[in-house]
Amino acid sequence: MTRDEIKHIADIAQIAFTEEELKGFEKNFKENMELVEKIKNIDTEGLDEVFQVNGTENNLRNDEIKKSMSKEEATANTASEKYGYFKLLKFVE
Repeated sequence: MTRDEIKHIADIAQIAFTEEELKGFEKNFKENMELVEKIKNIDTEGLDEVFQVNGTENNLRNDEIKKSMSKEEATANTASEKYGYFKLLKFVE
């Protein structure tokens, strides 16, 4: 991932980074992508699929209906609201 691509993503997310931080991100992204490529090239033919490696089972709870906030309570502290909902920035390329 290039520095320009990182800047672009940061701009979309409205996050400001220093040049030093961008340099660190660029290095980390490259290292991570190299690791992903190595993992993709591992031969897994003939191996059993594994879902849980430590035998842990999902501890799911029953769904319970509880009182929740009203729309007004949920949007009371928002920076911007439209038609009673959170107003979000729209970005499409």
